[in-house]
Amino acid sequence: MPPTTSSRSHVLELLAARRKFFSLPQEFYTDPEIYKLDLAAIFYARWIFAGLECEIPKAGDYFTLTIGLTSIVVLRDQTGAVQAYFNTCRHRGSKICLAEKGTVKRLVCPYHQWTYDLTGRLVHTGRMHEAFEPAEFGLKSINVRTAGGTIYICLGSDPPDFDAYGPLIEPYLAPHDLGNAKLAHETHVVVKGNWKLVMENSRECFHCPARHQELMQTFLHEYNFDEPGNDQVVNTFWQKCSALGLASENREGDDFRIVRLPLRKGAVSSTMDGTSAVTRRLGTMPTDDAGSARWVHFPSTFNHAFADYAVLVRMLPVGPQETLFTTKWLVHRDAEEGRDYDLETLAQVWSVTNDQDKVLVERNQEGVNSIGYAPGPYSQHAEQGVIRFVEWYCDTLATHLDNQRQRDVITV
Repeated sequence: MPPTTSSRSHVLELLAARRKFFSLPQEFYTDPEIYKLDLAAIFYARWIFAGLECEIPKAGDYFTLTIGLTSIVVLRDQTGAVQAYFNTCRHRGSKICLAEKGTVKRLVCPYHQWTYDLTGRLVHTGRMHEAFEPAEFGLKSINVRTAGGTIYICLGSDPPDFDAYGPLIEPYLAPHDLGNAKLAHETHVVVKGNWKLVMENSRECFHCPARHQELMQTFLHEYNFDEPGNDQVVNTFWQKCSALGLASENREGDDFRIVRLPLRKGAVSSTMDGTSAVTRRLGTMPTDDAGSARWVHFPSTFNHAFADYAVLVRMLPVGPQETLFTTKWLVHRDAEEGRDYDLETLAQVWSVTNDQDKVLVERNQEGVNSIGYAPGPYSQHAEQGVIRFVEWYCDTLATHLDNQRQRDVITV
């Protein structure tokens, strides 16, 4: 059921009354009606990170994902293009692709065997009446864009501009060649926390020294990359990257940020000892010592690409207080496990970090659920990324609600 007019009005009142630079009122992290609004205003209307081109290298390769209650299939068609469809048969609505990943020649509904080709065209139905028009019942397509080997989808009919983001991040990702990499490892973890708490946790490292000792073996605690002249370590690193032809300086837009930043002195990768996890560098990376390209795109992803591997995270809401946290580790497409990398070494730091963050977010949700919870102030020094995300979220939700209210007035 869609949110009611009364609930929309109530949320607008909450947004107008909230204190800026403070955490959100309790209902934004707990209320089922606001969760429905989040799906409608954000996850069904914005660009969402779906996966990677290297996951579907050949025609017929596909993967599935679920946003809210909506299943989606992403595949490569016969022409080599990436397509996305609602994973719902046009006959009686059955789910078509049941596996998380696979390879097919055609998409066949397991219920009554309605069959679609890879462009979504209905090619077989069986015992339908004479006046039936198959051309009217192809799969419903979903907007798809790619950038630097990553795949984004938008379920809405009027997607936001992608060109402010996609072409800008491509120079940062090009030397890593993620589109031709290999998925070496993937994990799915359900975090018992609202998706906004998961994203907030990812947008600050205020908690890192105390809670992420493994990650901090190689990560610097603070970077002043907004004012590079005031951070000689970052400034010197960017100069080195420029000489190597690597895009590095901080770039950002309404819903994203990308930058290449150094690791601790002597570290070349995010591993327990700072050495490379993979003997073969990703793509055409010119050096081991390239720090990490780090980018975030609201509302669904944050990522790190090192010289030897990349780790990409997708966050999708499952319910008002549950989030599916998916992590993908990429290596050079010709790298072989046991020869060029050890999977435990490759995955160790981020697996441990993810487990730690799961505990932190779930404790945060438990505390937010308390009748004693009240919004608290974000640190304007250490939690700027959180503030940026929360302001984006509130502005996006308010715009959506205002537009809905105007449509309601016109309808009446």
